[in-house]
Amino acid sequence: MAMIADGKGPESLYTQTNAPTFLLTSERSGWREAFFAEVQGSPHNVTDHGHTRFCLQLYHQPGLHRPLKKNAVWTTRGVGCRVNLPGDEQRCETRSRTRNQFLFIETQRVEAIIDRPLRSGCLDRFRGAITPSPMVNSIMAALSHDLEQGQPAGSVVGDSLIAALLTWLDGVATSAPAPGPADVRASGPLAHRDLARLIEYVDGALDGALSLDDMAGLVGLSLRHFRRALNAATGQSPHQFVLSRRIERARGMIATNRFCLADVAAATGFADQSHMTRVFRQATGVTPSAYRIQQVGQSRLVGATKA
Repeated sequence: MAMIADGKGPESLYTQTNAPTFLLTSERSGWREAFFAEVQGSPHNVTDHGHTRFCLQLYHQPGLHRPLKKNAVWTTRGVGCRVNLPGDEQRCETRSRTRNQFLFIETQRVEAIIDRPLRSGCLDRFRGAITPSPMVNSIMAALSHDLEQGQPAGSVVGDSLIAALLTWLDGVATSAPAPGPADVRASGPLAHRDLARLIEYVDGALDGALSLDDMAGLVGLSLRHFRRALNAATGQSPHQFVLSRRIERARGMIATNRFCLADVAAATGFADQSHMTRVFRQATGVTPSAYRIQQVGQSRLVGATKA
């Protein structure tokens, strides 16, 4: 992806004396201007980050470390998250085996999501010190799970989770500014006409790549305000909304009894028939095959009654 130079791997994003093991990465995710990885580090290491973009690190186990400075003392780094912004430096030595997740995001992408410039002073609550955060743990775990499952709903899930993570971090770390026109508009649900346009757009692109940015742009809202307005209108996040439209189309196609289930999965944007079956059963309580049997049976009963 763009932040990794051609011919390089994710280890090029920072340097360590002993190369880390990348357990999982988002190299082929299609996420916009973001890179995620789960990393296992060696027990003895010197790390040198020269941050040129937003970086969130989530440490899953404590470890001994010290800054690369004269007479620096060893301290125990706790479990939790830490944010670094462009220009922040992180050079340290560690003595223990490390396991962490990190998320790099290009500056312009962060600014588009939080709706303001990313400057020194932003996110200070999470910069430098390790901060425990169940919310960060949950969202990072969801990103990891989506990658492990092969991103069955496409890049819109990762893009939505990253937007939710940044919005939450910014909301906790800073006082809310006085609302401007966009904030006032987004304080309520999407207008009926905007929701109708959104449904038309999503339904027309279910079998292709759906973009969170395009969805927000269609109704003239920033990413941050789009998520709020959509939730107020439907009770759903963007990726939940897309999944519900996939299920709705699948139900209609299955009920006609004219398409095999593999074709239904392809036409509704699921990764494959197995993925459709899993999501369909979670949403409706029955498998697609059982739903087809129900619908065909009901159709025959109606036909017999009319006859």
